[in-house]
Amino acid sequence: MPDIKHNQAAFSLINESINKLHGIGEKSQAGFNRLKIYTIKDIIFSFPYRYEVLIPDVHNEKSVLAGTFINSGIVRTHRGKSIYKAVFKAHNGYFSCLWVNFNTNYPSSLLHTDSMYYMYGPVTKFENMPSIFHPEIINKEDIGKIRSIYTVPAGVTVAAYRKFLKEALDKGLKDISDTLPEYILDKYNFPNIKDAIKTLHYPETKENVESIVNRKHPAYVRFIYEELFYLQLVMQLKRKTYTKGIGIKFNIDKEYLEEINQIMPFKLTKGQKKVLLDIFNDMVKNKQMNRLIQGDVGSGKTIIAFISAAVAVHNGYQAVILAPTEVLAEQHYNNAEKFFSKLNINVCLLTGSVTKKNKEIIKDRLLQGEIDIIIGTHALIEEDVEFKKLGFIIADEQHRFGVHQRKILIDKGYNPDILLMTATPIPRTLAMTLYGDLDVSVIDELPPGRIPCITKAYKASQLTNAFDFVEKILNDKKKAYFIYPLIDESDKLELKAATQSYEEVKKYFSGKKVGLLHGKMKPDEKRQLLHDFKYSDMDILVSTTVVEVGVDVPEATVILIENAERFGLSQLHQLRGRVGRNDIQSYCLLVSSDKISEYGEKRIKAMLEYKDGFKLAEADLELRGQGDFFGTKQSGMPDLHFADIIKDIKIIQHVKNDVTEILEEDADLSMKKNNILYNRLKEMYKDSTSYFGIG
Repeated sequence: MPDIKHNQAAFSLINESINKLHGIGEKSQAGFNRLKIYTIKDIIFSFPYRYEVLIPDVHNEKSVLAGTFINSGIVRTHRGKSIYKAVFKAHNGYFSCLWVNFNTNYPSSLLHTDSMYYMYGPVTKFENMPSIFHPEIINKEDIGKIRSIYTVPAGVTVAAYRKFLKEALDKGLKDISDTLPEYILDKYNFPNIKDAIKTLHYPETKENVESIVNRKHPAYVRFIYEELFYLQLVMQLKRKTYTKGIGIKFNIDKEYLEEINQIMPFKLTKGQKKVLLDIFNDMVKNKQMNRLIQGDVGSGKTIIAFISAAVAVHNGYQAVILAPTEVLAEQHYNNAEKFFSKLNINVCLLTGSVTKKNKEIIKDRLLQGEIDIIIGTHALIEEDVEFKKLGFIIADEQHRFGVHQRKILIDKGYNPDILLMTATPIPRTLAMTLYGDLDVSVIDELPPGRIPCITKAYKASQLTNAFDFVEKILNDKKKAYFIYPLIDESDKLELKAATQSYEEVKKYFSGKKVGLLHGKMKPDEKRQLLHDFKYSDMDILVSTTVVEVGVDVPEATVILIENAERFGLSQLHQLRGRVGRNDIQSYCLLVSSDKISEYGEKRIKAMLEYKDGFKLAEADLELRGQGDFFGTKQSGMPDLHFADIIKDIKIIQHVKNDVTEILEEDADLSMKKNNILYNRLKEMYKDSTSYFGIG
């Protein structure tokens, strides 16, 4: 076990509060804190978001205009606004500087006739003359210098921020230890961390700026590599803890599989069989399974989970099926009851809505081993839920559950096998970054008989055409979803709200029965409404995106989505997956604003072009970039400030190879040369390193 050596000076200074810098009071400190800058170290690692080169170049967003001050006066715009205008003579003509905010002393007191001035700012045209509004007056020696531009807290001037940063660097930079071992720095010719920090704050040359902006400068690439390196290191350490621990060695009984085959409601596809084989190959090993099944909406992941759980129960173990919402948990339970009752397997449902008395009965039966499979929500993770012999865990829509929640559930058994499922397609190129700790199986085909959903696009001004189309389908004894982004009216976004739209839909489809579903409803109300939509004479369900995942109503063959341009492609695809769950033609109608942006148009076009969720996810990633794609935190991706998992795929490959080599040689990072890695992980993950087998 390596020693954790802390630099005492570093602890006493760089980890001190930001208010230790001269001039930062309570108000300024609050502003810094809002930007997540709490310590001196935080401001050192808050890098510029862009750079300015102070040069006389009209092609730049900002430029320097140099000239002799001639005269000034107040002019009025055609709207009657007063502007202070100063005219300067340059070597090639005249230019003006303009101030909308001025007084008797400013800027007139700064300008002296026949004196030379260097004015800096965005160059525009005013009265046919090159002009700068509210210019910054700079010194001649500033020309050619590079200026770093930062996100500055409210109430803190740019000049003050630069002063605070300089003080932080002067006091703290010497105490910042490197976060990558020397052999990695040497291998890629990366600068050490101190030099890299200095370069990004003060690039010094125009060439350096271009190289940083293009993400090619060694100082920038070093930080890209570092972010991806620690992400991959944690992934691979987690994987090693799974494979190191002795797991359950299940027996795959062929006769029992034949018994399951006899009660199957349909034949499995080749894709499903391939994934099932992956699972069985894991289950027969005496190592803990950690497998993720990725499958597009409607690809049949649930039946795979049910068969795997049945095999675990046949081996004398209990299984858990974890769902993110009560609606999905109940749907799984209803389907499971039909399936497992034919195999004499006892299934039970445990959610937050179960009464206290019934909860106690369920918990007791679970501990006694009378329940074989329990299906539920986060209620299953509670401390007092105990099992007699837990051996198999299935988490549906796995990204909704954190590593700590899964760990609590795992600890209720003895290294149970874990099967994670997601219908949120992640582009294949990203799998090795996102799922480095898991084995991934993909169901890449839909069950036979499924007719691809037809997607149509309408503008808001064509809404009645879309409504007319829905009416024809409703008259054929089918059902419809109407989806809206918000519950209550929002003036800010000017989106239609489900509550308002519910009234509109009711009015238009006056002869039809319409229901309203949204996230603020009580679980019992949601349950009743979905039951009525599925089994009774309700024709239309007006809803927010509550129905996005898992809700299954085969009679619903059309979904109309308003403000479609406001949704991500993956979310639109999930919503489209609510229809077409049988052998009847289904339709997805996308209604977007008449003033849709070019970016919005591209997303609608992608929905019309692609039916495959993985292709759509790739298109979504290209259109939105990784920041928005992972913005919801659903994927569990950490914040990446430098790395871009689309652009940096080559670096990802280098990182993966490097981490594999390091851990093959030094599995618990105990070698002296890897002290930096061990200490850095301890710093980054504090109490969680035991999950990675190095704590």
